[in-house]
Amino acid sequence: MFVSKATIACAIAIAAAKIFVTEAQEDPPPPPAQEGDPPPPPTPEGNQLPPISDLIELAYPTWCIDETETRLTDLETCADGSPNGQWSPLYLTKQHSGADPALGGYPGNIDIQYVFEYAAPFHGQACAGTPHMCSETFDGSANNCKQCPKLTTDNDSGQYGPGHIPPHIALAAASNAYNNGVGGPIATWFDFDQNACRILPGKLLSLIRTYYPREEDGSVYYPPPFSTLGGAYPLEFVNLAGESCAKEAEKHSTAGDLDCFETHSGSVDLYPDYLEVGHGSPHYCSAESKAADVNPDYCPYIFFGPNRGKYRHPHIAFSAVEVYLSNLALPEQCATTWDDSNYPAAVDTTIAFPYMTDVPANVDHENDPQQPTIEDGMWIWPGPDGTKKKAVQGHFANHLYTVSDSGGYAAEVESSSAIVAPGVSTTTAGLAAVVAATVVFAGFL
Repeated sequence: MFVSKATIACAIAIAAAKIFVTEAQEDPPPPPAQEGDPPPPPTPEGNQLPPISDLIELAYPTWCIDETETRLTDLETCADGSPNGQWSPLYLTKQHSGADPALGGYPGNIDIQYVFEYAAPFHGQACAGTPHMCSETFDGSANNCKQCPKLTTDNDSGQYGPGHIPPHIALAAASNAYNNGVGGPIATWFDFDQNACRILPGKLLSLIRTYYPREEDGSVYYPPPFSTLGGAYPLEFVNLAGESCAKEAEKHSTAGDLDCFETHSGSVDLYPDYLEVGHGSPHYCSAESKAADVNPDYCPYIFFGPNRGKYRHPHIAFSAVEVYLSNLALPEQCATTWDDSNYPAAVDTTIAFPYMTDVPANVDHENDPQQPTIEDGMWIWPGPDGTKKKAVQGHFANHLYTVSDSGGYAAEVESSSAIVAPGVSTTTAGLAAVVAATVVFAGFL
């Protein structure tokens, strides 16, 4: 669907009514523009991205809801004048990411074809479909799969290129480059025949390295999304507060200001009493879940206070920037909304969740999303949908999954210095295999 420039301007003007955005932090480097900021200084080409929340609403129009958060399907436009879209304005859980939008989720990293994701294949192991590479012997019912490494390289020219780059880094680099007139005309960022309406991989990497270069030893620092240097992404709503925020600031001492809970939402008194306050990540887990060391991805995003349901994955924000810029560069070929013609995929990209349970039923918790079920001090994985071993189409790294016959998970952790493929960093080879391969995973069952 193609929309006129007047409609684009209107959509950008009214989208702010659906999503509140806090102010961005100051340089360096300049974060994406935020609502309430003064007019930005002119750039060499006079370009400035609209606030990221507006771009997300434009690319992923949300549906209308009433005061009870019930979806309204019989309207063409919502009360704020925005179109009645197909995406939920209240995003509370990762459980349905990659599935039918009617369930409340959004496309996953694989669905938007984020080129530097390097996800683990869907072989039925815990954390499949995420950048955490757990081996085939990893016990996801007893261990937090977040401990499994991501694919990290010490150069950009090996079999896995730059390795996993968090999407918020791509978002910050592309946004800053456009706003500052870096990287040449945006027409050179796209080639429809080669990469449709997505930024060319080589161009995107060059933009990323402009702002996040490698050190002489090959290492590279990617600051967190809720930091100034990491792009000051305003829809992260990280679960850091008080002492945990201070400790995170010490850990990222060069990243600038951090947007912790007291800044983005207010007093910690807003937390429901069953939650663990300030445990990190954009997820909000129960104290019981944290005591069990559950994967926080299974816990809901912010669901209380002034920002209930307003979290959006950085990869969705990056996708929205790609949609906006591609429409400017290739208006005859690229629309103003994300191309959902092949979404959800025939074999969807949803990840395997554990069993989930409702929170204690009382008036204060009536609309709270589910938390992981904890029995005898442990979560129960996989849940009723199983391990989700499935033939998802996409590009996946396989060498950190397959293990040797004589090794196994424990042995491989002890031999974490082993290099298994050219360019793969020794710091993330702890679950490495004896084989190295990149696969297009389309037929494994």
